[in-house]
Amino acid sequence: MSTVPPVTPTLRARWPVALALIAFGAAAGAVVVALVPAPAARAPAGAPPAAEKGEPGTVEFARDKWDAVGIRTEPVASEPLAEYAWRTGRVVYDEDRVARVSPPVEGVVVEVRVRLGEDVPAGAVLAVLDSREVGAAKLELVRARLAAAAERERAGWAATSAANTGELLRAVAAERAPAEIDAALKDKPVGERRQALMSAYTTRNQLRAQVASLRASAGAVAESVLRKAETECDAAEAGLRAVLEELRAQTAQQARQAELRQKEADAAHAAARTHLLTLGFAAAQVDALDPAAEGAAAARYEVRAPFAGTVVERRGVRSERVGPTVEMFRVADMSAVWVQADAYETDLPVLRAIGNRGVAFRAAAAGIAERPAKVLYAGDTVDRGSRALTLTATAPNPNRELKPGMFVEVGLPRGGSAPVVQVPASAVQRHEGQTFVFVHAGGDTFRRRAVVLGRDGGERVEVRSGLAAGEVVAVEGGFVLKSELLRDLIAGD
Repeated sequence: MSTVPPVTPTLRARWPVALALIAFGAAAGAVVVALVPAPAARAPAGAPPAAEKGEPGTVEFARDKWDAVGIRTEPVASEPLAEYAWRTGRVVYDEDRVARVSPPVEGVVVEVRVRLGEDVPAGAVLAVLDSREVGAAKLELVRARLAAAAERERAGWAATSAANTGELLRAVAAERAPAEIDAALKDKPVGERRQALMSAYTTRNQLRAQVASLRASAGAVAESVLRKAETECDAAEAGLRAVLEELRAQTAQQARQAELRQKEADAAHAAARTHLLTLGFAAAQVDALDPAAEGAAAARYEVRAPFAGTVVERRGVRSERVGPTVEMFRVADMSAVWVQADAYETDLPVLRAIGNRGVAFRAAAAGIAERPAKVLYAGDTVDRGSRALTLTATAPNPNRELKPGMFVEVGLPRGGSAPVVQVPASAVQRHEGQTFVFVHAGGDTFRRRAVVLGRDGGERVEVRSGLAAGEVVAVEGGFVLKSELLRDLIAGD
């Protein structure tokens, strides 16, 4: 049986202290319970909380100050999320917009007119050469031009002569009088066979008249004389036909030869002219060439820019001998560039599904945010060493921020086609391990809304709960609202 210890004077003195400590502990517990808020009823997913103006999590910010601090809002979207598989890439020149300029002729550089990095228009003179080849080509053009003019004149004379000869042959065939023929063709050139034809024609006519006279004498002359005259007339008739046939053949042959010589001369002139055109001379400039008037300048050749762009490389210097194998300049149109990425065999399903979706790229080190690029070629050959294929896309570069040789990250799209609630990544704020956005409640009021995030698509993120499509959130300037919220909380404390 236990015995209760007697109450000593010492214990009797300690009881008031113990009772005071118990009373203080009970009071402190009551204060702690009062300070701990009761758990709030959970709101349905996607529905805004029932916070009112002035309640915790609410920020008032005057609308007329939004632009000054960079606050911008937009509705929450519900659409397929652009999710990417990021691969190492690089920026290169657009091969359709870069030219490696080499002179088509050999020569010595006498003048360089552009600086490295200079923007030049199409056709701008980059350098001037002294080229013996150009001078010889101009002289050949002049010789060919004169030869073609001479042959053209000869061909014209041959054509006129052939036409007059045809008229003469028709007159003889019509048995017109020699005097009448001479009068008709007096001032018309026929050629060296005209005299032979008229002589044969006159002789034949005389013998024909003589035979007719002898036959009309009714036996006054001997039969042998008539037969002799008839024989001579037949011979003259045959001689006339021979002259006619020869003249017809010669006339056609001379006209044909003159035509061929003219064509040959025209071809030589066209070849000399084309040679200068292929060297870059304009047609009007070629037609007006006069090497004699140009003098020593006839050997000068101007190297021109093929299109508008920037001189990104310059190798030609004065007094240097250059030629078709020497790249003097490189001119690039930087308004668009190619973005290339190394894709691997595991990316082939993604590449096959790209279609018209394109890719995205970014360069965080250079301060270049994510932007789209249009795929030109998805690659067909896998490199044996790297086991990668090269994807090529084109990207606009109006401000020339993208520099060939720059490293970038290229995003291959792999997201699904189902719509999801999403916001720009800039709309999401974080504090003490929580993620939230600021929902515009109208007027100057924003309310903090906790959200649960899903997939990260780079510049946009999926919101699995906490927001509904169509709600308006702050997509820029959220840090300012967050600072205002924390300042109000500190001031309240």
